[in-house]
Amino acid sequence: MRHRITALTGAVIAGAVVNTVVWAAPAAADVEGFNVRVTAPDRFTAGRSAQVVTAVVTSDNRQCRKVRWALLMHSRIDPDQFQVTRFEDDGPFATTDRTEGVTTTIVDNDLDPGTACRGRTVTGRWQVGFAGPEGGDVRFEVRAFDAENTLLTAGGADARVRGEVEAEASPSATPEESAAPEESEEAAPEETRQPTRAVTDPDETETALVADDTTLLGPGLIVGGVCVFLGVLLLVRLRARARQARLDSQSTPTGFYRMPR
Repeated sequence: MRHRITALTGAVIAGAVVNTVVWAAPAAADVEGFNVRVTAPDRFTAGRSAQVVTAVVTSDNRQCRKVRWALLMHSRIDPDQFQVTRFEDDGPFATTDRTEGVTTTIVDNDLDPGTACRGRTVTGRWQVGFAGPEGGDVRFEVRAFDAENTLLTAGGADARVRGEVEAEASPSATPEESAAPEESEEAAPEETRQPTRAVTDPDETETALVADDTTLLGPGLIVGGVCVFLGVLLLVRLRARARQARLDSQSTPTGFYRMPR
């Protein structure tokens, strides 16, 4: 029992010291050559399963360093409405949390099992879940410290939390929204039917063709009659000329000729 109390007291003291360092540390990195990439879901939904926020530290520095993680959540959402669990491959990782204003800080009690070296990464993971009627915006800021509590690098990611009220209201549409698509679907066939009727109506097409035939019938008859008349006249003249030529060739020549002496 005495050992358990001593260990608990040591963890609280270590967490308080680290927390003080985190709050006192600047947002910019103190050590060159280290970089952190933070990835988080774009959207959380209250009352749904927790999602994972991940931070990966890379190093170009020749010196290898152990890493202690600190996750800062900046949000106006009540801290009682969210739960954060730091975990590793073998299970949950002990942390100490503190809330001040709109920022809640979750700091590792121990150093991460990995080591940040050139060509080797260290990964920190947190399960984050929300529960409550209200939502809002949240910014995840991750800071990586070394064993001497020197800030190596920091980075962040933004997300949106949908409250339970918003999540329940979004699947069901209002009566006006649900009626609008039906009206548009009913109006669509009328819009497509009118142009089709104007183009393909057989009665209107037949009437137009009859009107065109009636308009061209009169001039066509006149032109046809003139052509026939000229053709008959030409044929008569040709036959008359041929007959006259035949008569001339058959007639006996007449006239007086002197007899030779």
